[in-house]
Amino acid sequence: MATISTLTHGLFTSPFSHCTDFTELADNCERFAEALAECDDPQQKMALCGRLSACLNLLQPTLLDPVPEYLKASLTVEHFPGRFPLFEPEADQLCGYCQTLTQLLMSGTLAPEPESVVRDLLYRLVDFFADTMKAPRWLKQGDTIIEL
Repeated sequence: MATISTLTHGLFTSPFSHCTDFTELADNCERFAEALAECDDPQQKMALCGRLSACLNLLQPTLLDPVPEYLKASLTVEHFPGRFPLFEPEADQLCGYCQTLTQLLMSGTLAPEPESVVRDLLYRLVDFFADTMKAPRWLKQGDTIIEL
């Protein structure tokens, strides 16, 4: 029987509800997804997927709501951060994501609503992938060519 590490066990037992603020739910989603990416046990994978899905289901209807007053201070800075969240996968990773989503759609196993979401995600990823592949890579300054 597979043993569950203390860290993973905490992921299965940490409480959250509709009262949990969106920043905590986002943290939970990150932890569940990270553990899922590293997990090999089928039962633990399903449990982590369930926890991730539950968090996402709680987050989704509130995404367009105003930020609650009590959270504004924690989301306010005096200087812009040096780094903003960006999606910057390597070209081979991005191609793999697109290929996997295409194969998932080809399998015909998705219900209509999730299929629509996957098609939209695939469209956006392929569009991003194509833009990435066709983006300028060198800058010409006079007779000098500089790699970007």
